[in-house]
Amino acid sequence: MNITIDPDLLSIKNITLLKKIAVILAVFSCCSFSTNLQALEVGSAFHKGGDSKTTGFNLSISDNFSRKHNLNWTLAYNNLDDIKRTITVSGDKRDKFFSVDTLEALVSYQQKLNTYDSFLKNIVFEYQAGFSVALTENKFIWEDLEQELFLSEKGDVNAVLAFSTLYNINKNSAIKLGLKYQPNFSEFGSVSSIYLGFSYKFGRQVGY
Repeated sequence: MNITIDPDLLSIKNITLLKKIAVILAVFSCCSFSTNLQALEVGSAFHKGGDSKTTGFNLSISDNFSRKHNLNWTLAYNNLDDIKRTITVSGDKRDKFFSVDTLEALVSYQQKLNTYDSFLKNIVFEYQAGFSVALTENKFIWEDLEQELFLSEKGDVNAVLAFSTLYNINKNSAIKLGLKYQPNFSEFGSVSSIYLGFSYKFGRQVGY
């Protein structure tokens, strides 16, 4: 089976992605101004998937539920390109690659190290759990057989788990290194990635 890609489709895909990012940022901005936020945190990260070709990024906002607790909420837009799925065509197994966009809602717990060491006291461990909602539809079409295989559909809900280590550069900014795992992402099976990101907090920091 020969698959050709129209170069115009690549530019259309880029424009569509930019439009999605603009919409997501607008929604996040509305959320940030419509809630009683103490220290809004805005972040971004680059992802490297478990498969060699899989890469992506995310944009997020988060804040704590209460100053008395270390629980936080996070809303994030995520994009992963070249997620591999092995498909059998006429008895022949072939690797196909797809792109997915999701929105995530997560709850996290942050654990600070109890130490007086000047370096270690800036390290924070973060445990996250929540769910993602698919924004894109992915399907494979057997043209000769007139059959379709849906790998993900808009509105699919899947569980998300993540663990990361943060290093606070100062009271407002931090570097984050972590691992994200989706145990059963639609019909793609388990999807995992490591990520490196940066975040910045707006608002007065308490207890720093």
